[in-house]
Amino acid sequence: MDCIINSMILFYIILYSFILSLLFIPITMGISARFNILKPAKSIQAKPCIGGAGIYAAFFTAVLSSAFFIKLPAAKLSAILLSSFIIMLLGLIDDIKDLKPLLKIAGELLGIFILIYSGLFTKIAFVPIWVNITITAMWFLFITNAFNLLDIMDGLTSGLVIIISSSLLIIAFINKDILSSIILAALVGAHLGFLRYNYPPAKVYMGDTGSLVSGFLLAMAAINISYASMDRKVALLTPILIMSLPIYDTIFLMIMRIKKKKHIFNKTRDHFALRLVIMGCSVKKSIWIMYLFSIFLAFLAMIVVFSKNFTGLIAIVIIVLVFVLMAKRVGMVDTED
Repeated sequence: MDCIINSMILFYIILYSFILSLLFIPITMGISARFNILKPAKSIQAKPCIGGAGIYAAFFTAVLSSAFFIKLPAAKLSAILLSSFIIMLLGLIDDIKDLKPLLKIAGELLGIFILIYSGLFTKIAFVPIWVNITITAMWFLFITNAFNLLDIMDGLTSGLVIIISSSLLIIAFINKDILSSIILAALVGAHLGFLRYNYPPAKVYMGDTGSLVSGFLLAMAAINISYASMDRKVALLTPILIMSLPIYDTIFLMIMRIKKKKHIFNKTRDHFALRLVIMGCSVKKSIWIMYLFSIFLAFLAMIVVFSKNFTGLIAIVIIVLVFVLMAKRVGMVDTED
């Protein structure tokens, strides 16, 4: 009975966040146009680029509202909302003023510190606490910026956030992790509403405001969820596997830029999705290839979570082989940078 009630609550949180997002995004579009916070597009007219503020407003409102009906750990929830607000504000400032990379990282570290101070960090039993804290900080920095770098095509980042959030939501729900479930449900709904305006041809971009905070919240949820008992260490790789597509894209991008002797934060066409377009795929076909691939990876990650070690290892080997083949095939594409 509790399972049915909790599933209904999560459904209503997704629906509520979705409706709020549909309402808030046009407001952010108007604000963006009013203050000339626009991003050049292939079309003649530039488009609003702070749609991420609407995503966060919907997410924040849905999560805060749920706290009135569901008992949640107040200290941890406060830390999540405060730190995510700092990251959202950091992204907003970056969209308006174009911050230097070191300033962005400093702001991200502030948000990370708040979460770690609240006790939200990896708790791998066979390593000391300082190693867990170091792993946590590196994880947050990498995933947050991976989603920031991934936001290069209409509908791509939001679609992947929805898929990854839904996958983590299933695991959190099965493990009766209410806090993570609510965070993820609100994130799914907010991005579903945003995708209504961002699916190609996009009317609005999420900007750094949305990509940074989305990556940050996914990084947080991923380490807050419990994946396995001590006898199934392979399942600890689950969050990496679920988010392996943005992780792969970021590492692949960094390698390509280093090979070309370009700064890793400079914009290039080395992204996997953009290479698909160069290979002849349309933008919509490219993002659907990315969606389906992310669903495939999420399915294999579920096998790792809920199966024995040996079966999980087979799934991991399959993922590694697929990525190696992709790197060989797509890496040969001339991006003409």
